[in-house]
This record gives sequence, C-alpha cells and structure tokens, in this order.
Amino acid sequence: MSAGRAGDQAPAALADTSVFIARESGRRLEGLPGRIAVSVVTVGELQLGVLLAADRQTRALRGATLDLARRSDPIPLTEAIMEGWAAIAQACMTSGAGKLVRTFDALIAATALVHGLPVVTQDNDFDQIRAAEPRLDVIRV
Repeated sequence: MSAGRAGDQAPAALADTSVFIARESGRRLEGLPGRIAVSVVTVGELQLGVLLAADRQTRALRGATLDLARRSDPIPLTEAIMEGWAAIAQACMTSGAGKLVRTFDALIAATALVHGLPVVTQDNDFDQIRAAEPRLDVIRV
C-alpha cells in the first residue's frame, strides 16, 4: 500500500479507514490500487482507535497505522465536501438507508466524489451509499 498525495504520481483511489485497519490486523487486501489518498476523517477515526487502545502493544500498533495515514498528506474537509456530504446524507435518508449509513463513511464518500476518486474499502456501508448515490465508485478489496 503506497500512501500519499505528494510527489508526481496522483492517487488512484481514496482509502477508507477499513483498509488501514485491515492492513493493521493482517487481513488480505487484494486489488489495492498502487497510490492511495486518505481523508482527514480517516485520520480522526484512527486517532480515536489509538486513544481507545486497551494496552501499550495495541496502542503502538494503532499508532503506527495512524502514522501511515498521516504520511499520506490527508485531504482536508472543505465546503464542497460538506455540501457533497449533505447531498449524500439526504439521498441515503430518501432511499431508506438513512441511519444505517454512518456520518464518517458519508464524509469519506463525499471526499471521493469531490476529488473524482473511487473509494477503496472493506466496509459494507459504502454499498448502501452507492445505492443512494450511483456516481460513487467503490472498489472492494
């Protein structure tokens, strides 16, 4: 997994938090695009995981995962992303997915749409978001 937006190679996709957690836990990641971007939302979710770690070993492992995400030059939330999030949330509520879709996942989806990137994930929530917002491209790994 090559993370980051810096340099001359543009990212091929936006990684959801589940990709970082899968890597951390040793789950297989098949079909992962070469260079990925990350949202500040993922950085926040990973930071929460560090803070909630029950022991030093888990905290260190999660900290290393957080550092990897931070080195990826995380994409900040912007007004355009927040407008996209509101549209996704509305579409999910109208389609019946409503409260089943988590706010963080919808923010990551909006970030991907605004930046023209597919979302790389192991999280089933993105299937519900894509059903409500068909422009979202989802790559399951």
